[in-house]
Amino acid sequence: MQRFVTFVDGSNLDGVLKHLNLRVDDYGSFYRHMFEQAVLYWGRTFAEGAPWDSAQHSRIYWYVVGKMDEWDLNDPKAEYRLRSRFELNPRLRDGYLDDAVRRKPDLPPERRMEEAWALCFAETRDWYENKRRALERKKRFYHGVQAATDFVEIRQEGHWKVDLLHHSMNEKGLDTSLAVDMVALSDTYDVALLISGDADGIPGINYVKGRSKHVGVVEFRRGSAADFPGNKGASSRLKIAADFVVQIYEADLIRRDLAYRAEPDFPGSPPYATNDTNY
Repeated sequence: MQRFVTFVDGSNLDGVLKHLNLRVDDYGSFYRHMFEQAVLYWGRTFAEGAPWDSAQHSRIYWYVVGKMDEWDLNDPKAEYRLRSRFELNPRLRDGYLDDAVRRKPDLPPERRMEEAWALCFAETRDWYENKRRALERKKRFYHGVQAATDFVEIRQEGHWKVDLLHHSMNEKGLDTSLAVDMVALSDTYDVALLISGDADGIPGINYVKGRSKHVGVVEFRRGSAADFPGNKGASSRLKIAADFVVQIYEADLIRRDLAYRAEPDFPGSPPYATNDTNY
């Protein structure tokens, strides 16, 4: 019996599905299709022309963001800290000063800084609250997926580190936890399937390969297999490090009712872009 375990970088999977403009409702069937394709690709690579044991999909470890930096924006001390940073950042400060003057051209010069900060702080509060609500929605969604799908274990290991004044955030910890678990759990599987675009996982791949484990990287592609005759796709460091690559085609997902076209977040908005060089 060949034991397959899937390690999923949730942010990477979200990005790929957005890039392909796809939405998935039934993740049980979605991962089952991926496993079936993985068994075929593994068999072609390691068992062509030879008998091999049956395969079992033992577990899916799905790594997602579970926390974000916590700010109490009703606390005057928090506002004071942010305002101090605001006033020391000429590019940010001057942009809001210009905005304040455009909105209120008759505003006295001595009140312009106060108005600029009020604009910045109001936008910051709205941005932060929207991100907080988005994270809560994600957590409810993943709880529902885990409750409804066999063999899925949601691991909320990621953390959003927020830059409040610039209304941006960086994800921390998720890819590291995935790589650590892939090594720590290596005794529980024979074949690891990896959904990730992070080349930082290469040392972990090399380690488990050194323990006689096989590693496959899942690649999502537009169109169907017929659109790429004899073409295995562009190489990347992650795919080169793996033993085999499992190609999942957009057309197959739609034809099998495993995914469907998603509406853009905003009319006319461009599709989500992923870093194809790392995938």
